[in-house]
Amino acid sequence: MEWSELRYFFQCACMRSTVIRALKVAFVITPILTVVNHSQEIMALDFSPRFYLQALLTFCIPYLVSTHSSAMTRLTDMKAAVSDT
Repeated sequence: MEWSELRYFFQCACMRSTVIRALKVAFVITPILTVVNHSQEIMALDFSPRFYLQALLTFCIPYLVSTHSSAMTRLTDMKAAVSDT
């Protein structure tokens, strides 16, 4: 990936629509992943600082995956549009 493509990728990743989409995905997926990965702590009501840190990191995964997917799609579309002209 060239620097211009990388710069465009980060511009796409920071676009309002991309951020909103990624937040929506993360807010849906994070509770599911948290229950799956931390069910013992939840059942024991053991909400330590470590639990909250892990839940925050669990939020980051779907957010970053969605952001990457959206930005790569925009980058691919941009490349296709340039090559068509």
